[in-house]
Amino acid sequence: MKKCNLTLLGLILMFISCNNGIFNEEEETFHSLDMDVIGIDLQKEAGVYIGEVDSSAVEFTITGKGKYVDVVYVTSVMVDGIMQEKEGDLGGEPPFLDTYPKLEGDWGKISYLTTKPPYTMQFQLSKNQTHKKRIFEFQLGFGYWYDIVRIIQGASNY
Repeated sequence: MKKCNLTLLGLILMFISCNNGIFNEEEETFHSLDMDVIGIDLQKEAGVYIGEVDSSAVEFTITGKGKYVDVVYVTSVMVDGIMQEKEGDLGGEPPFLDTYPKLEGDWGKISYLTTKPPYTMQFQLSKNQTHKKRIFEFQLGFGYWYDIVRIIQGASNY
């Protein structure tokens, strides 16, 4: 009798685990963000906004818009594949001028020009003084609501 009960219990658990996805109607969907960009041309390719600039210092702004405007802010910065530290990181919290971590380094800096959505971010990338191109990746948003902005900065010719 114990063997029969264990077998029946095993079949019930197997049925429940196999059908869990059938009854769960919510699918994991990633949502792209809308933004206005001034000062640089970006093209969307395979879900990533890509722009190319020469080796000189560059400045541009991004302002969130659309349905998910409240999450269009920078949540991570990578330069040449290395995650940049944020002083006073708040773990994905929305930006507030007094408390948001400084996004700054020898690569440049990001400043917030607004305190409420839609956030306007000013990006200032420093001159590339190396003989190799630099690749910046800025993640805007988090979770299922995000986009990547990739800027390729040309190598210095001096």
